[in-house]
Amino acid sequence: MDDQVLDERHAAVMEALKGIHTRLDTLNGRTRTSEREIAVLADRSGRINAIAISALSAVVVATIYWVMR
Repeated sequence: MDDQVLDERHAAVMEALKGIHTRLDTLNGRTRTSEREIAVLADRSGRINAIAISALSAVVVATIYWVMR
């Protein structure tokens, strides 16, 4: 009888561990997706800043050219 109880407890603990493993896999997948989205947004932000600086530079050069004329 004791062996049966121990086996049932062992099976319950192992099942609980499998549930934890499944939840961690799901969480890791969500984290990976979030990290990828953050990286893409950071890359886009850098490009937008570079484009904004280029556009501002063009306006400044055009203004200087217009004033010098």
